[in-house]
Amino acid sequence: MNFTSMDYFVAVAEERSFTRAAERLSVTQQTLSAHIAGVERELGVRLVNRKVPLTLTYAGEVFLGYARRFQAQERSMRQEFLDIAGDQQGLLGVGIASTRGHMLMPEALSRFGVTHPGVNVLLHEEENEQLVELLREGRLDMVIATVTHEAADLVVRRLYREQVVLLASRGLLEETYGERARAVIGHVESSGDLGPLADLPFLMLGENDEPGDLARRLFERSGVRPWIRVHSKNSETLVDLVACGMGACFVPFELATDALERHGEDRLAMIGLGPDAFIDIDVAWRVSDHVWSVVTDFYDTLVELFATRPHGIGDVTRGKTRQGGARQGGGA
Repeated sequence: MNFTSMDYFVAVAEERSFTRAAERLSVTQQTLSAHIAGVERELGVRLVNRKVPLTLTYAGEVFLGYARRFQAQERSMRQEFLDIAGDQQGLLGVGIASTRGHMLMPEALSRFGVTHPGVNVLLHEEENEQLVELLREGRLDMVIATVTHEAADLVVRRLYREQVVLLASRGLLEETYGERARAVIGHVESSGDLGPLADLPFLMLGENDEPGDLARRLFERSGVRPWIRVHSKNSETLVDLVACGMGACFVPFELATDALERHGEDRLAMIGLGPDAFIDIDVAWRVSDHVWSVVTDFYDTLVELFATRPHGIGDVTRGKTRQGGARQGGGA
């Protein structure tokens, strides 16, 4: 048994298909099947139920855990010897939510590429919980996500605090509240109570998306059962639906700022949600005897670019000072 055995088995486990795994590995299906059968003979157990859909046996699930740990150790070993040789090259696996990746990665990767031309980057876009799990499994080198700082197996460092705001069209606010719109918005901004917004239709992100989870907590605390008009995993899609007057959505401050610039502050309003509408954005990597220098170098790049950048209402953004939340961006 060797590292190839681990790679082959992990591919089968993840693809749940010998055909797709063989295509992914660029080997024949017969070669892959024979290789897995050889591992089963060596271990004396059956690892795979060869049915459609393919499933793992209990032994297969146990072996998958070992295989992923071996893969992580192999990656760490290769990275350490690259550092010993002073050779900064290889593949850096970075996990990030798609919306945050849209906001951060173009600038960060272009800056990083100038100083690390030998490093290629594999961006894995997924929801927050899945990213942390992939990091723990050793399938990613680092993640930019919300991560508990008490995690003993991870190094977690705060990058910035991200304010979540409500984005709505001014037409929808005026249609729903008329002359009361300004007072309703002022109450929401000062208290974080979403009760007065119960008449609005909402456009919601998935349950494992951090802004979506925060919105649900605020609704529950306010005793509101929201009218969810559209569900989506894509914040950019929801922003465009907001511009069409379909409803209001909860998005990061920076995405809302971009939306105001694209669609105009005369069409859209950014509404603050009180003092609790913030999410910690962290950078995390696995605790290890050796941390690849490329990981810490990319972290340093992120800090240099984003740690002190405005991430909330009241900060200076693109030469403008937004103070009083919706009194600048949200007043109807």
